[in-house]
Amino acid sequence: MEVLTFPKSFDENEIFVLFVACGLILLSLILPKRFPIQLFILLFLINSVIGRTVDTTLATHPLDIYSSFDDNTHEVFDEITYSIVYSFYGYLFYYAYDKYYKLHSWFHVVIWAVSSTIFEWISIHFGVFHYHHWHILYSVVVYLLVYTFHIFFFKWASKQLHYTSERIQQVEKGNK
Repeated sequence: MEVLTFPKSFDENEIFVLFVACGLILLSLILPKRFPIQLFILLFLINSVIGRTVDTTLATHPLDIYSSFDDNTHEVFDEITYSIVYSFYGYLFYYAYDKYYKLHSWFHVVIWAVSSTIFEWISIHFGVFHYHHWHILYSVVVYLLVYTFHIFFFKWASKQLHYTSERIQQVEKGNK
């Protein structure tokens, strides 16, 4: 049994993932540094873990509601998606959440849930995901839960690593 397989063919789904990965990396490099390195690494890694956990839960038996890429095996491009695309995309969520601290948390959750669903819809058209027993609108609910978790995680991690920003200071004032 192969643990990590190569795609059957190099076509639009792999090209799309490489294009998105490069774009997210470039955007993240262009943005000014926002977090201390310890927090950056933690936020970066949690995105990959959450993506893997949610996707594995939904894509394997007994649910098996979708597959990715050319077949239902773990391909190199699944790994690129989890390790690069999900990590950088999630990092951008944390970046925007912290930078635009005057916007309410629920607003960030809704905006990112909707934008993630749209991004997923585009990914479907490039053959990255193939639904079996799933509808794109279900993804909105999943993303609402995932981004709500991200906010709680960000607050917890920021406190553990003594990171302060305008948003964190605002949250601390609200708790007193």
